[in-house]
Amino acid sequence: MLIAAYGLAIDAPLLARWLPGRPLPPVAAPAGLVVEVTGLAWRAWSMRALGRSYSRTLRVAEGDDRQDVVDAGPYRLIRHPGYLGSLLTWAGFALTSSCTPVVTLILGLLGAAYRQRIAAEEQLLRRELPGYSAYCERTKKLIPYVW
Repeated sequence: MLIAAYGLAIDAPLLARWLPGRPLPPVAAPAGLVVEVTGLAWRAWSMRALGRSYSRTLRVAEGDDRQDVVDAGPYRLIRHPGYLGSLLTWAGFALTSSCTPVVTLILGLLGAAYRQRIAAEEQLLRRELPGYSAYCERTKKLIPYVW
């Protein structure tokens, strides 16, 4: 679902030329670049905090590479800072189009895709990673202090 959402998100600004809707204010494009850079920085920070535990696939390392709950860096605030970084990056990309339907489409598609990814990841980590359930009780999923 993420790959399909990414594909549609990349094509959305090109396809949006034919969609009706009011353009966003001129400040949307530069603001979008700021949001994009913020998202990339947030994602890089989260990857660095995870260190060798970072993986693009849903898995828990065992044996000599046993994985522990990471609660440093952005992980002290939320459980999925890498996904927040990706969502911010894509939101910024959408804003640079200055097109309301593009922003709505990209955030809707990727929001739904990441919601499923987060649910699957949390199910795996609660089952396989000691201490993850306790970590969930003291942190929010994606938005610090909110959700």
